[in-house]
Formats: sequence, C-alpha cells, structure tokens
Amino acid sequence: MAKRSEKAVPLTGVGAMHRNNFDALRLCMALLVIWSHSFALYFGSEAREPVSMLLAGHYNAGNVGVRVFFIVSGFLICHSWMRSPDIADYLGRRIMRIYPGFLVAAAICAFVVVPLFSVQGWAALTPGEVLKSLGSHLLLRDRMPTADTFPDNPIAAVNGALWSIPFEFWCYLATPVIGLLGLLRRRGLLLALAVAIMAVRVWLDLTGRQPGGGVIGLVIGWPYAWFNLAPCFLAGMLVRLYHDRLTRSPALLVAGVVAMVAAANLLPGIWSKIVCDLLFPPVVAYATFMFAFSSRLRLHGVARRGDFSYGTYLYGFPIQQMVMALAGGWMPFAVYVPVVMALSLAAGVLSWNAVEKHFLPRSRQQKVPAAAAEA
Repeated sequence: MAKRSEKAVPLTGVGAMHRNNFDALRLCMALLVIWSHSFALYFGSEAREPVSMLLAGHYNAGNVGVRVFFIVSGFLICHSWMRSPDIADYLGRRIMRIYPGFLVAAAICAFVVVPLFSVQGWAALTPGEVLKSLGSHLLLRDRMPTADTFPDNPIAAVNGALWSIPFEFWCYLATPVIGLLGLLRRRGLLLALAVAIMAVRVWLDLTGRQPGGGVIGLVIGWPYAWFNLAPCFLAGMLVRLYHDRLTRSPALLVAGVVAMVAAANLLPGIWSKIVCDLLFPPVVAYATFMFAFSSRLRLHGVARRGDFSYGTYLYGFPIQQMVMALAGGWMPFAVYVPVVMALSLAAGVLSWNAVEKHFLPRSRQQKVPAAAAEA
C-alpha cells in the first residue's frame, strides 16, 4: 500500500498555484463557446456541432465551455476565500473583476451594435429604452433597446453569451455564505449539498418540471438552470477541498468520458439525459484539473500579457452576429469560424488593455496568472 501511495500523483497542485494552466484553459473555453455558437449563428442550430452529436444533443461545445468556467471559478474562488476570508476585500475584488468589462460590453452592444444593425436604427434609442437597458446592465442583465436587431440572421439575439454572467456572480456571492456557515471546514456536508441538488434535478426531470419565471427568476435567473450550473461550481470547490485525496488516473478519466457518451447515446428516453447530467460535473471537473495541473503541458505564461478570456467571451457573440449580417451570404463556414475567432480574440485583448486591467490592484496589472486574478 505504501508503494502505491508513493506513485500516486495528485490531481491538483494547490501547494504551487502559480504553476497551472488555468489561463490557457479559460481562453480555450471562451474560444470553444465561440466555436459552438458559430454553428447556431451560421446554420440556425448547433445540431451539427461535433460535441453535440457525440452527446446526442444533451450538451454541445458551448455548454461544456460555460460549465468549465463554473468549475474553474469554484476552485479558484474557494481557494481565494480560504486564503483571505475578508468579505469587504473579497467582494471588492469580485465586483472589480466582473462588472467593468460586462458594463462596457453590454453598453457597446445596446448603444452601438443595436442601432447599427436593427430595423429601427438609432430611433431604437429612446430615453426610456436607454434607461431600462442601463438599469438592466447594472443588474448584470442583457436587456437591449429593441428585439429586431439582425433580422436576417438565423438567430436575432445581440449577445446570447451574457446570460451566464449573473449566474457566475451569484456563485461569487454564495461562496462567503458557504464559508461562514462552516461548510468549507465540513467538506462532507458540501458534498452532500451537491448530491442533493443533483438529486432534485433528477426528480424535476422525471416529473417534467422546469421551474422558472416570476420574481425569483428575475432576481437569480432561471431556477431550473441552477440545478445544472450549481453542481459544476460546487464540483470545483470540492476538488479544492478534497485535493489531498484526489489523484491522477488517465484510465479513470477515459472510463468516465466513455460512460457519459454511452449514457447519452444508448440509454432510453429521459434516462439518457438524467445519467448524462449526473456524470457531467464529476467527469468534466476531473478532466479540467487533469489539464490545469498537467506537468507535461507548460502553459503557465499564456497570461503574461493579460487575461483575455473574459473579453473574448463577452464580445464573441456580437462579433459573430455582425460578421454574419455583413458577410454571411457569401462567406463559407470554414472561413467564418477562424475569422470570428480571430476578431473575438482581438476584442478580448482590447477589452483587457482598455478596461479590465485598470480595475485590478496596480501590482497585478502587468502579469496576472489565473490564481492571482481570482485571489
């Protein structure tokens, strides 16, 4: 037993957080979301997207990308709170990291993209619509002055990627609550909470319920979505809390992926979705940290000039829509994808340098590894 223990390689590197691939991972996930959205915005559906076909439509590449963001955030935010459980400092850092970039991106979409590409043009920006949109943006909502933007595109939304930001921020707010309740010291209770949330999701699916709407939906977002997103955030937290027990096993990872693909394609009816949903958080979380702390992949310097993932994610969707509106009629899909990815990455670089980095502590504006940015 001792010999086996000596050979076991830890899944994470909590003791050396400055050596990780989180920056590369998050940038890859932002581009993965743009890849997935390309199918929807070009063809009108993501049914032909490879991950969607592999998982029988239960998840596509964009779903994976967003949920990996939640998994990574769960790990890093939990690590940050455990290092410095000061509520004022914690909230200040979270607000400064998420709000400036979001507000600028939402304002550009609402007050530049909408009038340029909507049927109403600049007439859409009535004082009432401007105020409603500004108020919505302050609440991290994606309301736009009119719904008739991009009328000739397969999908008319201006920025369909912004929906996840308020969910992420609510997770940030929940972390100190979890900490103050002592659940981070009683990791078994946090694990039980994650299992309970997933059990409720199974019950909702079996009974055909998808709760949503009303005042609760306006405040925290679609309640049903939480039963999918919360387990991912908690999975990241649990990896941080159980880092002393988790080891690397490529065979276990392969077995988990095969099981999820098999469940998605072979199980009958609703059970295909239920089992796939149950497997997704642990399997994808395991894969996430296998990559993030890989000793063979040395991608630690990806963010040496800045963390471009957030801006790339924020601007990808409207850039895709604008390119589609201007050139979709003649641009082949094989050209459309690299063009929108390159433009989105450029927007991410601009967002970081023009907006985001100026709201970080001065000492971290030049070189910001993921663990430090979330600290």
